[in-house]
Amino acid sequence: MFKLRHLKNFNRINTVLQVPFVTRSCTIYQKITDITNKLCSSHQLQLCRQIHVGEVVQKYNKNSKQQDDDEHSDDERTGEFKDERDSKVLKTSVNSLRADLLLKAGLGMARNKVETIFYESKVRVNGKKINKKSVQLDVGDEIDVVRGFSQANPNHLVISRVVVLDVNERDEGYSVQLRRYKSMLIENYSGPNAFKSSESVQH
Repeated sequence: MFKLRHLKNFNRINTVLQVPFVTRSCTIYQKITDITNKLCSSHQLQLCRQIHVGEVVQKYNKNSKQQDDDEHSDDERTGEFKDERDSKVLKTSVNSLRADLLLKAGLGMARNKVETIFYESKVRVNGKKINKKSVQLDVGDEIDVVRGFSQANPNHLVISRVVVLDVNERDEGYSVQLRRYKSMLIENYSGPNAFKSSESVQH
Protein backbone atom coordinates (compact mmCIF):
# COMPACT_ATOMS: atom_id res chain seq x y z
CA MET A 1 0.00 0.00 0.00
CA PHE A 2 1.36 3.42 -0.99
CA LYS A 3 2.06 5.50 2.07
CA LEU A 4 2.95 9.10 2.75
CA ARG A 5 6.59 8.29 3.40
CA HIS A 6 6.82 6.76 -0.06
CA LEU A 7 5.62 10.04 -1.53
CA LYS A 8 8.25 11.99 0.40
CA ASN A 9 10.95 9.64 -0.82
CA PHE A 10 9.74 10.02 -4.39
CA ASN A 11 9.81 13.80 -4.16
CA ARG A 12 13.29 13.68 -2.68
CA ILE A 13 14.55 11.47 -5.53
CA ASN A 14 12.92 13.66 -8.12
CA THR A 15 14.56 16.77 -6.67
CA VAL A 16 17.96 15.12 -6.75
CA LEU A 17 17.51 14.09 -10.38
CA GLN A 18 16.32 17.50 -11.54
CA VAL A 19 18.98 19.70 -9.95
CA PRO A 20 21.97 18.44 -12.00
CA PHE A 21 19.95 18.64 -15.18
CA VAL A 22 18.99 22.23 -14.56
CA THR A 23 22.54 23.13 -13.55
CA ARG A 24 23.97 21.33 -16.56
CA SER A 25 21.48 23.04 -18.85
CA CYS A 26 22.37 26.44 -17.41
CA THR A 27 26.06 25.70 -17.83
CA ILE A 28 25.58 24.66 -21.46
CA TYR A 29 23.42 27.71 -22.13
CA GLN A 30 26.02 29.99 -20.58
CA LYS A 31 28.79 28.48 -22.72
CA ILE A 32 26.69 28.83 -25.86
CA THR A 33 25.96 32.46 -24.95
CA ASP A 34 29.66 33.19 -24.40
CA ILE A 35 30.61 31.63 -27.74
CA THR A 36 27.84 33.54 -29.51
CA ASN A 37 28.96 36.83 -27.97
CA LYS A 38 32.56 36.14 -28.95
CA LEU A 39 31.52 35.30 -32.51
CA CYS A 40 29.35 38.41 -32.75
CA SER A 41 32.10 40.58 -31.32
CA SER A 42 34.62 39.09 -33.73
CA HIS A 43 32.26 39.57 -36.66
CA GLN A 44 31.50 43.15 -35.66
CA LEU A 45 35.20 43.89 -35.26
CA GLN A 46 35.95 42.43 -38.67
CA LEU A 47 33.06 44.36 -40.19
CA CYS A 48 34.25 47.61 -38.58
CA ARG A 49 37.76 46.98 -39.89
CA GLN A 50 36.40 46.38 -43.39
CA ILE A 51 34.32 49.57 -43.25
CA HIS A 52 37.28 51.61 -41.95
CA VAL A 53 39.67 50.22 -44.58
CA GLY A 54 37.06 50.82 -47.26
CA GLU A 55 36.64 54.44 -46.19
CA VAL A 56 40.41 54.99 -46.14
CA VAL A 57 40.84 53.44 -49.59
CA GLN A 58 37.95 55.45 -50.97
CA LYS A 59 39.32 58.67 -49.48
CA TYR A 60 42.81 57.91 -50.79
CA ASN A 61 41.49 57.15 -54.26
CA LYS A 62 39.43 60.34 -54.23
CA ASN A 63 42.39 62.47 -53.14
CA SER A 64 44.67 60.78 -55.66
CA LYS A 65 42.15 61.38 -58.44
CA GLN A 66 41.77 65.02 -57.41
CA GLN A 67 45.55 65.46 -57.38
CA ASP A 68 45.87 63.81 -60.79
CA ASP A 69 43.11 66.03 -62.17
CA ASP A 70 44.80 69.14 -60.76
CA GLU A 71 48.17 68.13 -62.21
CA HIS A 72 46.56 67.31 -65.54
CA SER A 73 44.76 70.65 -65.50
CA ASP A 74 48.02 72.46 -64.74
CA ASP A 75 49.74 70.63 -67.58
CA GLU A 76 46.98 71.66 -69.96
CA ARG A 77 47.25 75.30 -68.90
CA THR A 78 51.03 75.44 -69.15
CA GLY A 79 51.25 73.43 -72.36
CA GLU A 80 48.71 75.19 -74.56
CA PHE A 81 50.75 78.32 -75.29
CA LYS A 82 53.37 78.03 -78.02
CA ASP A 83 55.74 80.36 -79.78
CA GLU A 84 54.49 81.86 -83.00
CA ARG A 85 56.36 83.18 -85.99
CA ASP A 86 56.38 86.75 -84.69
CA SER A 87 56.11 86.15 -80.93
CA LYS A 88 57.65 84.20 -78.10
CA VAL A 89 56.08 82.76 -74.91
CA LEU A 90 57.92 83.56 -71.69
CA LYS A 91 57.47 81.91 -68.29
CA THR A 92 58.61 83.97 -65.33
CA SER A 93 57.83 84.96 -61.74
CA VAL A 94 56.86 88.40 -60.46
CA ASN A 95 56.10 89.81 -57.04
CA SER A 96 52.88 91.44 -58.22
CA LEU A 97 50.85 92.03 -61.38
CA ARG A 98 51.82 95.69 -61.70
CA ALA A 99 52.13 96.96 -65.25
CA ASP A 100 55.73 98.08 -64.83
CA LEU A 101 56.85 94.71 -63.42
CA LEU A 102 55.16 92.73 -66.19
CA LEU A 103 56.58 95.08 -68.79
CA LYS A 104 60.05 94.75 -67.32
CA ALA A 105 59.76 90.94 -67.26
CA GLY A 106 58.20 90.67 -70.71
CA LEU A 107 60.55 92.95 -72.61
CA GLY A 108 63.63 92.58 -70.43
CA MET A 109 63.82 96.32 -69.85
CA ALA A 110 65.78 98.03 -67.11
CA ARG A 111 63.80 99.74 -64.36
CA ASN A 112 64.94 103.24 -65.31
CA LYS A 113 63.95 102.61 -68.94
CA VAL A 114 60.48 101.50 -67.84
CA GLU A 115 60.11 104.68 -65.76
CA THR A 116 61.15 106.78 -68.75
CA ILE A 117 58.57 105.35 -71.15
CA PHE A 118 55.83 105.84 -68.57
CA TYR A 119 56.94 109.44 -68.13
CA GLU A 120 56.84 109.98 -71.91
CA SER A 121 53.30 108.48 -72.14
CA LYS A 122 54.46 105.71 -74.43
CA VAL A 123 52.62 102.93 -72.58
CA ARG A 124 49.14 101.71 -73.48
CA VAL A 125 47.14 98.99 -71.72
CA ASN A 126 44.43 97.49 -73.90
CA GLY A 127 44.76 100.51 -76.17
CA LYS A 128 44.32 103.07 -73.39
CA LYS A 129 46.88 105.51 -72.05
CA ILE A 130 47.91 105.00 -68.42
CA ASN A 131 49.94 107.32 -66.26
CA LYS A 132 50.44 105.08 -63.22
CA LYS A 133 52.89 102.25 -63.52
CA SER A 134 51.30 100.55 -60.50
CA VAL A 135 48.15 99.62 -62.45
CA GLN A 136 47.25 95.98 -61.77
CA LEU A 137 46.81 93.70 -64.78
CA ASP A 138 45.15 90.34 -65.35
CA VAL A 139 44.94 87.49 -67.85
CA GLY A 140 44.16 88.77 -71.35
CA ASP A 141 45.54 92.28 -70.83
CA GLU A 142 47.86 93.74 -73.47
CA ILE A 143 50.67 96.18 -72.68
CA ASP A 144 52.04 98.22 -75.57
CA VAL A 145 55.20 100.29 -75.65
CA VAL A 146 55.18 102.82 -78.48
CA ARG A 147 58.50 103.03 -80.25
CA GLY A 148 57.33 105.68 -82.69
CA PHE A 149 55.64 106.30 -86.03
CA SER A 150 56.35 104.14 -89.02
CA GLN A 151 58.26 105.95 -91.76
CA ALA A 152 56.39 103.93 -94.36
CA ASN A 153 52.96 104.97 -93.05
CA PRO A 154 52.63 107.85 -90.59
CA ASN A 155 49.17 106.67 -89.57
CA HIS A 156 50.70 103.53 -88.10
CA LEU A 157 52.85 102.95 -85.04
CA VAL A 158 55.70 100.59 -84.37
CA ILE A 159 55.22 99.04 -80.95
CA SER A 160 56.42 96.26 -78.69
CA ARG A 161 53.63 94.28 -77.01
CA VAL A 162 53.33 91.99 -74.01
CA VAL A 163 50.19 89.87 -73.56
CA VAL A 164 49.35 88.25 -70.21
CA LEU A 165 48.49 84.63 -71.07
CA ASP A 166 48.28 82.92 -67.69
CA VAL A 167 48.64 83.77 -64.01
CA ASN A 168 49.08 81.35 -61.10
CA GLU A 169 49.34 82.62 -57.55
CA ARG A 170 52.21 81.15 -55.53
CA ASP A 171 53.31 81.36 -51.90
CA GLU A 172 55.43 84.35 -52.85
CA GLY A 173 54.18 86.33 -55.82
CA TYR A 174 52.89 84.97 -59.11
CA SER A 175 53.98 82.61 -61.85
CA VAL A 176 53.03 84.13 -65.19
CA GLN A 177 53.16 83.31 -68.88
CA LEU A 178 53.61 86.20 -71.25
CA ARG A 179 53.59 86.47 -75.02
CA ARG A 180 56.16 88.95 -76.30
CA TYR A 181 56.03 90.75 -79.63
CA LYS A 182 59.28 92.63 -80.11
CA SER A 183 57.99 94.63 -83.07
CA MET A 184 54.47 95.15 -84.39
CA LEU A 185 52.92 97.58 -86.84
CA ILE A 186 49.48 98.83 -85.79
CA GLU A 187 47.17 101.75 -86.52
CA ASN A 188 47.53 104.70 -84.22
CA TYR A 189 45.25 104.68 -81.19
CA SER A 190 42.11 106.77 -81.40
CA GLY A 191 40.93 109.83 -79.49
CA PRO A 192 42.76 110.84 -76.32
CA ASN A 193 44.79 107.62 -76.43
CA ALA A 194 46.47 108.50 -79.75
CA PHE A 195 50.24 108.79 -79.80
CA LYS A 196 51.22 112.32 -80.87
CA SER A 197 54.99 112.33 -80.76
CA SER A 198 56.86 113.58 -83.82
CA GLU A 199 59.38 110.77 -83.52
CA SER A 200 59.54 108.19 -86.29
CA VAL A 201 61.37 104.92 -86.55
CA GLN A 202 62.60 102.73 -89.36
CA HIS A 203 60.27 99.76 -89.99
